[in-house]
Amino acid sequence: MPEIPVEKPANLGDRIASWADLDALRDRRVHVVGAGSVEGAHLLLFLLEHRFTNLVGHDFAAANDFDRAFKRVHVGWPMAEREAMLARLRGAVDLRLRDHYLEGIDGADAIAVTQGWYLYPANRPLLESPALRERFFSLAQLYLALAPGPVVGVTGSNGKSTTTRLLGEMLVRAGREVVMAGNDRHGQQALGRLRDLSPATVLVLEVSNRHLKMLRRSPDVAVVTNVFPNHLDEHGGWEGYVEAKTGLVAYQDAGGIAVLNADLDVTRAMAARTPARVLWFGEHVGAAGAGLAPDRGVLVAPDRLLSVGMDADLSIDRAGLSLPGAHNAMNVAAAATTALALGAAPDAVADTARSFRGLKHRIQFIWDKDGVRFYDDLNSTTPTASAAALRTLDSGVVWIFGGDDKGLDSADLARAAGHAVKLALALPGPGTDRIVAGLRGVRVAVESAENLEDAVRRAVEVARPGDSVLLSPACPGFFTRYYVGADEDTGFKRVVREVTLAEVDR
Repeated sequence: MPEIPVEKPANLGDRIASWADLDALRDRRVHVVGAGSVEGAHLLLFLLEHRFTNLVGHDFAAANDFDRAFKRVHVGWPMAEREAMLARLRGAVDLRLRDHYLEGIDGADAIAVTQGWYLYPANRPLLESPALRERFFSLAQLYLALAPGPVVGVTGSNGKSTTTRLLGEMLVRAGREVVMAGNDRHGQQALGRLRDLSPATVLVLEVSNRHLKMLRRSPDVAVVTNVFPNHLDEHGGWEGYVEAKTGLVAYQDAGGIAVLNADLDVTRAMAARTPARVLWFGEHVGAAGAGLAPDRGVLVAPDRLLSVGMDADLSIDRAGLSLPGAHNAMNVAAAATTALALGAAPDAVADTARSFRGLKHRIQFIWDKDGVRFYDDLNSTTPTASAAALRTLDSGVVWIFGGDDKGLDSADLARAAGHAVKLALALPGPGTDRIVAGLRGVRVAVESAENLEDAVRRAVEVARPGDSVLLSPACPGFFTRYYVGADEDTGFKRVVREVTLAEVDR
């Protein structure tokens, strides 16, 4: 797997610190790599809006496939808006597609890259050229440079999307003006709104490990939900992955706030890497331990979430939380700690925690048929995330999973499955094979399915009232391999309804 040099030499994006710095590039030759992606298209449209006149967009798609691929990727926009965006790009940007990909990039004065650009063999000329990388800038760098008010960045191996949305809604309920953006492929980016925001507006960003590879700037408030093994091949192993995540807090100043997980050694160690004020969340808040004592934040007690050492008193009954599972109690605690630190009233925090209904594809309840409940957990693409889903549903689970292999340890997933799973339905893939071996070791019943429709059909046959059918891949690549339908919001949901309604008609 290609890697960006560990030393992170300064690039153009590090040097952009104001609107004046960006505007100075307006008449220069600016190339955007990944023109059809969510980040790449947003950057191009943003630059067009700000009267950039010499834009080139590069994309892997063939000329006759670019429009279809663009519409499929941009699911966060209504179809009419997708059409308008596409027409704008087609009319004002020099698009260099598959046969002309990276053509002329040596002559670029500035090169915008999207997260994960280094994963693709076609980008090796960029990877191998320090001179080209010196001209790089990214969407995440612009957010941090141009936001007029406080910026909150949320990262973590699991839970960052839920925590980001929870935090945003807590702040809105508390009366703050909030803009949310970052890493959600369903959502729209917000770079184009920054120039009109007030200094009081809070920008809440979901930040991925791939964003962090290029960042040498930290948000005012940095939140790390957790760090578990993931994307290790992209970072040269565990230490490189941890270093990337630590980058969210490493460039803060003394006026910043770092909100860290008190229950993991790896996140506790991050407190020594930031000059910012540290707040904590988790089961160990308020308890002295090895290293730094997490003395301020939100405690996750067996029955309640409680503020400790904070200026405001918070107490939330865990039984009243709208999101199920111990992992979601941690997400709520992370968001609550941050919201309180930003001045949100405890009542606003608690009300949001009780009413928040969760995100798409994260243990999302989609259907009930004769007492069998169906859940879509498509975004759980690691063993750790799927283990959390299985523990949340607890028992009687017919589990659909499979996909590619990240080489991650699945022993804990097997233990969770051993307790919760009635039948595991495995779709083919190298990651599937690794997980199946662990499941057989704990005597979980496993059957193979060739595609998603076959898996759902078999699940409907097996499940009984009180059981749950859970799609939770535990592997990357499930969507690409097996998802059904032109819009990712319709795939599993559509198959479940078609299969269950067909059963009624028989």
